[in-house]
Amino acid sequence: MLAPPLPATAGGDIYAVNALVPFADEIDFHLFCYIGGEEDVAKIERHRPAYDQLFRSIHVERRPLMPFQMGAIRRTIFQVTQALRGMPFIDASYYSRPAVRAARRLVKRYEIDALEINSAHLAFFKKFLPKIPALLVGHNIEADIFPFWMPQGLVGWKLRLMEWISRRSRRSAHAVEIQNSFDFSVMTFISKDDMSRVTASVPKLWMPLSFARKGFPYEDKPIDVFNVLWMGGFGWYPNSEGVIWFSKRIFPAIQDQLREHNIILHFCGSNPPGELREIHDGENVFVHGFVNDIDTMLRDAHLLMVPLLSGGGIRVKIIEAMAAGVPVLSTAKGCEGIGAENGKSILIEDDPSVFGRVLVEASQQRERLRAISESALELIATSYSPEASQRAKRKAYELTGVA
Repeated sequence: MLAPPLPATAGGDIYAVNALVPFADEIDFHLFCYIGGEEDVAKIERHRPAYDQLFRSIHVERRPLMPFQMGAIRRTIFQVTQALRGMPFIDASYYSRPAVRAARRLVKRYEIDALEINSAHLAFFKKFLPKIPALLVGHNIEADIFPFWMPQGLVGWKLRLMEWISRRSRRSAHAVEIQNSFDFSVMTFISKDDMSRVTASVPKLWMPLSFARKGFPYEDKPIDVFNVLWMGGFGWYPNSEGVIWFSKRIFPAIQDQLREHNIILHFCGSNPPGELREIHDGENVFVHGFVNDIDTMLRDAHLLMVPLLSGGGIRVKIIEAMAAGVPVLSTAKGCEGIGAENGKSILIEDDPSVFGRVLVEASQQRERLRAISESALELIATSYSPEASQRAKRKAYELTGVA
């Protein structure tokens, strides 16, 4: 994995861990993950019992430098070498020779039968361990989000070289995710839309994100206030982009109406951007930062808002909110791939002025929101249940020969 996954608070970690836990008693999982520094080591030690319950062994590897952190000569050599090897995501690469050597040692030491690789950013491990059956767990089509960002200001041969590297990186990312060029035994997808784009003949499985239904009846929500919730860490660019858009394009138009209708906006997520912190007033807008107990926020939330403009896969926050009985107001991009019907199990608006108006009007339409909550719970029960996720994961393990 790209980072220590426990406690599972980020969307990707929730998706990965929820699908592992049901099989922990029958499959020996060995965790290989990157760490960014001593804070990640301390995090693992603080939650060691949870790690030991899920994993038979834990190996942490120092996260390699990203190309932009390297000196010019080292960066050029690295990127050219990566391009010649057919590696994807060259400008956001987690490849390192020490990591590959460590993985090979662990495979031999623990007699590993199969690899489960979370994120195409780590697909290179399969390239360097070609004989071992491997499952690629897709959280997004990563090439949509990491297409290769060209540095600015390049001219002459430097520009032509970077254009060549960029073309190779994009082509390789497409080959890995769409054509299965690294020869994974099976690929799973969080979104049916993503799965439909893969042309390779590899077995493909939709493994839905799952949340058990939580007992938060809508009629038990506070009656003297209308709580609107945002969930999501801001280290993920689409989340930061979305709340900045909200802060600049939507909030100014509805600021006075928030006071009039006693609407309280709650933003929960680590590292909030400055544009969001600026609208915190301690009265109608609260920028909480990271929140340990998100269930308390969900229990009192009347509405989840998801003003996203970019991203891939599906939004974990929407499925979690729906499972908690919280209606959702989202942009079309924010809820793509989920299968929710506008006006029935979700509210969808893209125009910033309409988005703001719908948010305010929702505070006066609690019976309508209760009906949307019930419809969304039906969608969760039929399409995003733990049982549906476990069936897909078991099938994936059977196809890789470990179950």
